Amino acid sequence: MNSRKKRKEQFHNKLEMSRRTFLGGAAAGLGVMAATAAVLTTPGKAKAAEDPIIAQMHNPHGSAAVRYVPTTEKNLGTSRIVGPIKQSSEFEAGFNRAQVGEFGRNEAIKRLRFVGKHPLGAALSSTLMLYGSDAAVGANVPPAENKLPIPDPQRMSKHIKELGRFLRADEIGIGVMRHHASYSERFYSTPNAETKWYDFSGKPEDNSHHKYVIAILIDQDLRTTLASNGYDGISASQSFRSYSISGFIAVVMANYIRRLGYSARAHHARNYNMILAPNLISAGMGEMSRMQDSVLHPRLGFRFKAAVVSTDLPLATDTPIDFGGMEFCRSCMKCAEHCPVNAVSTNKDQNEHNGYMRWSSEMIKCTMFRIGNEEGSSCGRCMTVCPWNNKEDSWFHSAGVQMVSRFPSLGPVLRDIDDIFGYGTEQIEEFKWWLEWPELYKYNL
Repeated sequence: MNSRKKRKEQFHNKLEMSRRTFLGGAAAGLGVMAATAAVLTTPGKAKAAEDPIIAQMHNPHGSAAVRYVPTTEKNLGTSRIVGPIKQSSEFEAGFNRAQVGEFGRNEAIKRLRFVGKHPLGAALSSTLMLYGSDAAVGANVPPAENKLPIPDPQRMSKHIKELGRFLRADEIGIGVMRHHASYSERFYSTPNAETKWYDFSGKPEDNSHHKYVIAILIDQDLRTTLASNGYDGISASQSFRSYSISGFIAVVMANYIRRLGYSARAHHARNYNMILAPNLISAGMGEMSRMQDSVLHPRLGFRFKAAVVSTDLPLATDTPIDFGGMEFCRSCMKCAEHCPVNAVSTNKDQNEHNGYMRWSSEMIKCTMFRIGNEEGSSCGRCMTVCPWNNKEDSWFHSAGVQMVSRFPSLGPVLRDIDDIFGYGTEQIEEFKWWLEWPELYKYNL
């Protein structure tokens, strides 16, 4: 028996109790004291904090201890740059490779159907398509001829962030645009009469005049995550709920900026012109995780989907951050252990990819399972089990996040505690609100 498993079993024998009973009971007294102190010291703020949007404005990183990391030629946040970074083709993405038939005709058909197997996922995906055209996102759409007077970059950035929260973003940041993340080649879905699946072709528009990116994050919903196993009927709907909202916000924001007289382009799940991860890091939205190109946020983990607006509007930028997330991923490996197809790397150390260091997942395995899953629609098992994004709001979890962000070496211990309380491995049935139709999940090819 390995040491981690033995440690878990020993702790479990000493602590046989419901996590919610423990957290609720122990937190009750502390919660009363904290609320009383807040009222006595800052009554105005205590009332404002009842609104979660107001609360996150004052504390966007939650309880994590965050350090700021200036970007140099050798790093972007905590990601190390070890050589020149080349632009990549949008065709390299697993879903796009499946869609053009690279993995076979049946997989091409599955790729086109997998999100729509659940009626809610189909509704969300088709709605997002309504604002996925080049005209909607502002591709090559010129700004208004006359520039309106605007505040200085610092005040303008504050205004843009407040606008994002007004539109109900869960997190928003501003960064220097990383142009190496722009695609060298775009993927366009055009019917092919001979193969019945799809071809790709096309050059991206030139956004090199855009100096800044506005990053928009939307939570995939904690209660739903706690009720799901990660690959049931709601999985794709969770993704496309957040894709749809972040995309809507990005399209509105880019349109607004163009009406101010500045160039702006929205990038969302139905019309990207770039890889988002480097720009999310540039905007202070987190660190790279073990999940290859997924960014880990200090409060949301990677339980979010994102959209970005690139623009030449003069803005003051945020700084990339370090909260111990990457170091936690180095030892945790919970996503790798629970991946249904063992697609996530179990290597402790990162490897070089296109000039920077990262963990590399087996993209084809992941893609094939997500499009071929017949127990639900898509898969988000890695997100469901990740200790950074599967917790209720409590003093106990806040203390844990604070500790591990300050002392990443404590990661294995806190991950074991996470397992003992059942996070990510049990479903809370009372939180399950959606309906399942298993008969819709099977393919008849």
